[in-house]
Amino acid sequence: MTDLLTPTRKQVADWARLSQKKFRRESGLFLIEGEVCVREALKAKAVDCLLVLSTESDRWELLTREHPKLLSYKINSDVFQRISQVEATQGIVAIGKQFKLPARKSGITLLCEQVSDPGNCGALIRVADFFGVSELILGSGSADVWNEKVVRGSMGSIFHQPVREVEDVSVVIKKWKGDSIALVAHGGEEVSAKLQLKSPKLLVLGHETRGLTSELEESCTRKLTLTPQGQAESLNLVTAAAVFCYALSPVPSPR
Repeated sequence: MTDLLTPTRKQVADWARLSQKKFRRESGLFLIEGEVCVREALKAKAVDCLLVLSTESDRWELLTREHPKLLSYKINSDVFQRISQVEATQGIVAIGKQFKLPARKSGITLLCEQVSDPGNCGALIRVADFFGVSELILGSGSADVWNEKVVRGSMGSIFHQPVREVEDVSVVIKKWKGDSIALVAHGGEEVSAKLQLKSPKLLVLGHETRGLTSELEESCTRKLTLTPQGQAESLNLVTAAAVFCYALSPVPSPR
């Protein structure tokens, strides 16, 4: 059996405060919940320490033994509930170290004016990672990327996908060298494989409910629309992003 440490009261208090954005920013740490995200964080060497629920310590013994240099703590259910935001816990949480990934070499960058819902933000990171997007750029008012719901919603993609937060997305659009493409509900060109677009391509999405502001829409070089074929009037932000990324991505080479 691997020896697990007992945390101090201050450590527990600090870990519980990671649900607050201010403390996350000050400490440079964040909460990682769920087996998939914890394992991806370990691969990325983004883990500060592991927290194991005392009743689940046997289940996670192999994982803690695989990382002997990493501090691992055993905590009871009351302490675990203070720290973890998940009701149906898997009995393991990691304290992560915030990091910055360099942009990928890719023909597509995804920019979102505002993604305030943490679940949508996490899912958007996963979509960007799936399509190998160069960067996901999030505007002011978006959910904090180190929010535990964002991390969990990304299903581990936050450890692979470059994400950048900016105050003014209009500056990014104005300085863009290739085509900046606004995704609009009406009045744009229909998405087609025949579209001739200049790389690098910047896909610009608006707020989850309000869409793009008219100023940002007009500052883009192109506007694209996806016409519904059924009764639904629109797609949610994450689904729309996935459709457009797929439509505008180069055909992948066979693996």
